[in-house]
Amino acid sequence: MRVILLLMVTIFSFQAYAQDQYVCKNGNTERSVEVVYSQPGSKVPCEVKYTKPSGSQILWSANHEVGYCESKATAFAAKLDTLGWSCSKVNNMMTE
Repeated sequence: MRVILLLMVTIFSFQAYAQDQYVCKNGNTERSVEVVYSQPGSKVPCEVKYTKPSGSQILWSANHEVGYCESKATAFAAKLDTLGWSCSKVNNMMTE
């Protein structure tokens, strides 16, 4: 029973929570920029995850500075807009 409980706690502790997400489109191609929080209800630690058809990568992360990931994600979506992408903000509660 302890093993099952430990396994469940471990699985749930690796879930990532996303709140801010931008979906960017250019023709039929779609990319996303999202802020991912590792702890529900907490703004740090966080990561900015960039996903395109070829894969995903973490562009920025913060362990202590609240607002850092959000501002980086917003600025990166704005940059994509200037490069011909059309980015829209959507709100998600949980991913992965």
